[in-house]
Amino acid sequence: MKCNISSCLWRLLLIPVAWVLMFAFMLGVAGCATTPQPLQMPMSDKIVWPPPPMKPRISWIQAIVTPADAGIRTGFWKRVASAIFGEEQVRIVRPYGIHVDRKKRIIVADTGGRVVHFIDPASGRYEVVRGTAESTFMSPVGVTEDTGGMVYVTDSGAGKIYRFRPDNLKVTPFISGLQRPTGIVYSSQTNLIYVSDTVAGQVIAFTTRGKESFRFGVAGENTGQFNHPTDLAVDGLGRIFVIDALNGRVQTFSGKGEYLKSFGEQGDSSGNFAKPKGIAIDSEGHLHICDALFDTVQIFDEDGQFLLSYGNRGGGKGELWMPSGLFIRDDMIYVADTYNNRIQIFKYLPEVSGK
Repeated sequence: MKCNISSCLWRLLLIPVAWVLMFAFMLGVAGCATTPQPLQMPMSDKIVWPPPPMKPRISWIQAIVTPADAGIRTGFWKRVASAIFGEEQVRIVRPYGIHVDRKKRIIVADTGGRVVHFIDPASGRYEVVRGTAESTFMSPVGVTEDTGGMVYVTDSGAGKIYRFRPDNLKVTPFISGLQRPTGIVYSSQTNLIYVSDTVAGQVIAFTTRGKESFRFGVAGENTGQFNHPTDLAVDGLGRIFVIDALNGRVQTFSGKGEYLKSFGEQGDSSGNFAKPKGIAIDSEGHLHICDALFDTVQIFDEDGQFLLSYGNRGGGKGELWMPSGLFIRDDMIYVADTYNNRIQIFKYLPEVSGK
């Protein structure tokens, strides 16, 4: 059967279109569900600390490396485009700071990727915040959020603090001129943002308008002094807990910067510190502290008494490799498993009265 030139050209053009549609159909069959999936918390593995027969206090929940791990499915046509054009898959590279807001949205400062990951399992939203030409991240480390929903990110390489709102993710400069800002935390008790300037050996308090309120600490080894302070946490009373990294201890201050107490010393056994990093507080007031050289998280009471450690060395479920950032909300523990390139989620199991 003969055809004229125009009809033959149409047939030739329709062939690749048909193949694309067939390929798209197959992708749809393989993954037709495009609606957001809730963050799954599988409990079947039963990885707990301490191990049986002792009563468990920590349970492993899951790990997040890609959007799919957070229950977020890529849209149908985006999957088609990715399959055809080879779009790069979004992955966590070298996570450090973590914050989880009241809506359970997970915000991760990815130092290795020079981005911030914004993960919202409930709505199926996963965004990679890269900044703008004027506000590009060099080395994002810490992240926190104020009561108005503004997100703040320290950039140790740029010596700056950036901020953005979750609705538009537009990054703007907030504070500049710092030496090496790392840890950051917001206190609703004082309505201040506390930032560790690690090289300066100080913690600086800023208002949400960007004005310095006060600073505390100087370089040294005595109480109230710091040797490279890093991560921070705040409790319900507004007390500020500072990881005094190279002094191998945790120091506690009032919201006004007044020294209260400290605990810890350098060592190579449980209850000591080798390379302390992230710190967070559970519902019973216990301090959870990552140690990057022990590849574990240690739990202490308020007075510094060692209670338990969790997270074994390795790359499997519940295993850690140089963990850094740490955040706890509603006793769900989010750990930046930095050199395993992922976030691991654990759950603290509090004591139950009468049992």
